[in-house]
Amino acid sequence: MGRRKKLFKVGNKSVGSMFGLFFIFAGLAILLSFFSNLLPVDQGGQYLELIHEWVVGKIGILGLLSPFVLFALGTHFFNSRKVKLIKANVSIGLVLVFTTLLGASRSGEWGVFITDSLTGDFSALGTFIILFATFLIGLVLLLDTSLDAFIIFLISIGKGLVSFIKNHLLRELLNPKKDKKIGKEKEEPQKDMFIKNISAPKISIPTLFGKQNMNQNQKNKANAVMTEMANKEFTVRPMNVNNQTWVYPPMSLLRDVSQQGADRGDTKQYAQTIEDTLGSFGIRARVDEVNGGPSVTQYALQITQGTKLAKITALSSDLALALAAPTGQVRIEAPIPGRSLVGIEIPNNRAEIVTLKRLLNDPVFKNNPDPLLVPLGLDVSGAPQAASLGKMPHALIAGTTGSGKSVMLNAWISTLLFRTKPEEVRLIMVDPKQVELSIYNGIPHLLQEVIVDPDKIINALKWTVGEMQTRYEILAKVHAKNLESYNVIPNIEKKPYIIFIIDELATLMMHARGEAEDLITKIAQMARAVGIHLVLATQRPSVDVITGLMKANIPTRVAFNVSSLVDSRVVIDTPGAEKLLGKGDMLYLPPDQAKPRRIQGPYVTESEVHELVSFLRNQNPVVNYTTEVTEPTDTYKSGGLPTVGGGSSNLDPYFNQALDLVNQSDKASASLLQRKLKVGYARAARILDELQEAGYVGVAEGSKPREILRRGAVNTEEVQHSE
Repeated sequence: MGRRKKLFKVGNKSVGSMFGLFFIFAGLAILLSFFSNLLPVDQGGQYLELIHEWVVGKIGILGLLSPFVLFALGTHFFNSRKVKLIKANVSIGLVLVFTTLLGASRSGEWGVFITDSLTGDFSALGTFIILFATFLIGLVLLLDTSLDAFIIFLISIGKGLVSFIKNHLLRELLNPKKDKKIGKEKEEPQKDMFIKNISAPKISIPTLFGKQNMNQNQKNKANAVMTEMANKEFTVRPMNVNNQTWVYPPMSLLRDVSQQGADRGDTKQYAQTIEDTLGSFGIRARVDEVNGGPSVTQYALQITQGTKLAKITALSSDLALALAAPTGQVRIEAPIPGRSLVGIEIPNNRAEIVTLKRLLNDPVFKNNPDPLLVPLGLDVSGAPQAASLGKMPHALIAGTTGSGKSVMLNAWISTLLFRTKPEEVRLIMVDPKQVELSIYNGIPHLLQEVIVDPDKIINALKWTVGEMQTRYEILAKVHAKNLESYNVIPNIEKKPYIIFIIDELATLMMHARGEAEDLITKIAQMARAVGIHLVLATQRPSVDVITGLMKANIPTRVAFNVSSLVDSRVVIDTPGAEKLLGKGDMLYLPPDQAKPRRIQGPYVTESEVHELVSFLRNQNPVVNYTTEVTEPTDTYKSGGLPTVGGGSSNLDPYFNQALDLVNQSDKASASLLQRKLKVGYARAARILDELQEAGYVGVAEGSKPREILRRGAVNTEEVQHSE
């Protein structure tokens, strides 16, 4: 005979629904019983009265809270995998808190029974400890937080109450008349609050600049400096050159952007959705922590042993669908570097703007004296990130139009201008597009005006290679390992760092691919030790622009949003940049790590850059460029300068004029030759070296002018013989 079918079968979901309905209707009945006196007896009021008497007798005054506890328990039974009406921890926490209050207050028969039972077994002190511990556990479960966070919250509330009592209540009790008087004064017109005829304190401008006689331009310049001094937002430090004073740009040039914080949505709901989605594919995972960044929120997952990471990374599209990601895609970092967790990064509904001023005011910059420190932005946990160009030592930046590449370049350049003097860092800027970097023309940090001609770009690269070779020869003479160890030698002429910035590498590679690749590779291989660093940027990160030889010698890469996975692999050797959000969202690959980090780059406006450049131009109205940087040359010897005289003499064309100038002025210094001959600092220094080799001037003694050994017209044969 076949097995008889059951006529009536009840599933687990049906049983749970019945329990849920029972608790909800029981809570509703108890709630209505407290209003039983409003109903007539013949309309069922007597039954509600009986329920009311039973609840008050068993629970006491806490019966008012019992309907809400029953509602929470009943709602919990209607939870499903997709819909979470109320979490289990809330229901359990509410029951524990209610039971603890019931016993502590001895409310009703049940409250008395709980207290007497515990007191008989654990004494009064033990009962207090048990009830208090149970109350804390229930409260932590109910609020879904940790105990330390709850204690900190209570302490902050306590401090707020104490501050309110001290600043408002006590002041009103002790000085009621004074407060009323103050209130009346505040109601008076604002015009009475201004004080007229206030002048700024007088400062002796000639004494400040170390001269007693000043022309009108110098006075105007000094007055501008004194105006900025009233803000007290900059630092004045003595310069070692020309006995001048370098005024660092004030931070007030950067504006504070008023904005709202990032909108991350319901992080708890997102965390639960991630766990449920992975669970539906057979992956057991738990969200261990949530890191809120300016543009994305990272959910760190702890997975069970034996789970392949490839299974998780393959589910990025499914997670994006389940989470309804704003951009339609999420990024999975498996694993998070240095941790046994998997990171799932979800774009925020509204991103937070990371301003350059916020980063420069952070202790990361204030406590670091490195002149080449540049900002990167905020990482996925909201922590400030910075890096030194000296440790990079060269950087490659790539990203499509609008991804934030040019803004990052402006932020780096602005940081160098805020933190360094022209004698510490010199810049060579290349801008074939003629729209991004031309704004910086006229600042004293530039070795040459912003270069836009492709032919002159090649000449500048050749000059840089020559300068690199010259510096190596100088360092070898004093047995210095690098530029840092050379600059600390006493009584020696300091060498500045040189930062070579190319805004669009693709244009240069199209014009002279072979020559540009050779020069860039040579600089990238050898220039670090002598303080020369490259920053290359391009919006077309293809293999014909970023060659393998260049990548091998430029270890630091910054990838903004790119158009394809192939472009991402070209820049950072791994996919991921094609999923970035743009507007400063980037992947930063440092030279000492194998995996990139996601960072939201800093934002600086064009008007802020204009104000910074104007400040520097007003401080240094006359700028002497090193014109030989872009002069054509066939050799790299002597800092990229062309040889003179067909190889019979390597003297500079200004050698004779420089000698006459030294004889007339009775002193020999690089600053003198710069002003009189209208040449750059590097060329003036080399002319002095030639005069020294010819026996006309002595060796350099720090910032002092060189000693004049002998006078007279130049003897070419004698000079050639000395060489």
